[in-house]
Amino acid sequence: GSRRLILADEPTGALDSVTGETVMRMLRTRVDAGAAGILVTHEARHAAWADRIVFLRDGRIVDESRRPAPESLLSETR
Repeated sequence: GSRRLILADEPTGALDSVTGETVMRMLRTRVDAGAAGILVTHEARHAAWADRIVFLRDGRIVDESRRPAPESLLSETR
């Protein structure tokens, strides 16, 4: 749907890589269309899709970075 906020806790956790990339594409499309998105993941390649990455350890922010979401992380298979 056209939600303004998307909360995603490990949205690709139990998915194969192709389906996981499809989910990441859908989430990125919604964010690019104006929705705010918060994604929790342990996958660095999925975190790299984010405009901002916040690293937590023991409930505290230990690092953060801002970077563009690279399409190059996708495989060519859909």
